[in-house]
Amino acid sequence: MKAIVIGVGEFGFHAAKLLTAENNDVVLIDQSETACRRAQEQLDLSTLQGSGASPPLLKQAGIQDAELLIAATNCDEINLLACLIASKHGVETKVARVSSPDYFANSEDLSPQDFGIDLLINPDQLCAQELLRLLNMPEAREIVEFEDGKVQLVAFQVNASNPLQGKTLSQIGREGAAWGNKELTSNILFTAIKRKDGATIIPKGGDRILVGDEAFAIGSRDAVMHLLELSGVSLNRKLKRVIIVGAGRIGIYLAQALEKGGVQVKMIESDRRLAEAASTILNKTTLLYGNYLQPGFLEQAGVNEADGFVSVTGDDENDIMACVTAKQNGAARVVALVQKPRYLPILASIPTLDAAVSLHLNAVNNSLRLIRRGPVVSAASLREVDAEVIELVAGINSRVTHKEINHLKLPDDALIGAIVRRDRVFVPTGDLVVQVGDRVIIFSLPDAIPAVEALFSEK
Repeated sequence: MKAIVIGVGEFGFHAAKLLTAENNDVVLIDQSETACRRAQEQLDLSTLQGSGASPPLLKQAGIQDAELLIAATNCDEINLLACLIASKHGVETKVARVSSPDYFANSEDLSPQDFGIDLLINPDQLCAQELLRLLNMPEAREIVEFEDGKVQLVAFQVNASNPLQGKTLSQIGREGAAWGNKELTSNILFTAIKRKDGATIIPKGGDRILVGDEAFAIGSRDAVMHLLELSGVSLNRKLKRVIIVGAGRIGIYLAQALEKGGVQVKMIESDRRLAEAASTILNKTTLLYGNYLQPGFLEQAGVNEADGFVSVTGDDENDIMACVTAKQNGAARVVALVQKPRYLPILASIPTLDAAVSLHLNAVNNSLRLIRRGPVVSAASLREVDAEVIELVAGINSRVTHKEINHLKLPDDALIGAIVRRDRVFVPTGDLVVQVGDRVIIFSLPDAIPAVEALFSEK
């Protein structure tokens, strides 16, 4: 596939990395010569320096032959114009990053379709939604939903009091019914375990869950709730008080969502101009102006009474430090915004940081369905491990249809986590037969994904 990616920020770079890893023909455009050179040194692609909204430059990039265009610069106008030009040239799929909420606030004035956009990405809104999910799911480090939440993948830390620790997956399966959790045996599957030393394994029946592991499990919503309850994760705690550091767009989106849920919100901002602007937008949020890293400031703000604490200033080091300080001073749950995805594996080892959200990885996750194409209907890249979860449809002529799972010949680094058949969720057994129209959710390491896609492609 021929693809053009405009903008070599974290979003554009990560999207280009995924595309080149699967041997697609990628041309990357950026205004910065340094950024182009860095991308060319690290990825197998061509680069062009200049504006992604320049028709001559897009023609030089081969837009007339492109099937996919991702416009991911920090300038909304360039992204919109690039998609409009791509639409004129018949590019099949156009993805645009648009951060301003004003462009499409009124569909009577403008709509994404006016620019030929197939997928509109607002990273700030997506990030706020992910933060809200993590605040509402105590102790979960990551949550991915499929089929409107019917299937959930959750990552959580295994502590010493967890009754699962020290047991093999086979033991957990056998003892699930004895624990009063039949859902645990029939509707849950452990897809990965990240050890304390950083190694990730796709576990077999004989592998044990150990204290300090990061466990990844997939199943029906009820099964995941049973698993978390068994693991000592509090599920009934209602958010009452949340402190947000940072009055940028993400902070405001999150505060608005929390206000609607009846949560008491305090927002801390060290920039007076941003604090004043936020006060005109938010109705019930208490604005505090000051330096959140100054000793004693968070304590005075009542952080010890906070059910949730989120730092979203956009400065990775400060956001992490604010969360660690808040946790040490009594905040029940702390979540940090991370701009640089390469920080995420390191953050998993910080016990005082409950979770982290990557602004750019969230944006890529929402584009993966279009990047993957073919039989893929949704996809998500995981933060804590180098893996993806993809949802594929079993077509009438695909190689998997009408076959038992034991006979599918999946790659070693891929496993089926769940199958959704109409409204029912099945955690697969070896003799389960894949039927036409099944939505099959697969956990896979990146190298195995092309082989998985090939199995689901129509003959």
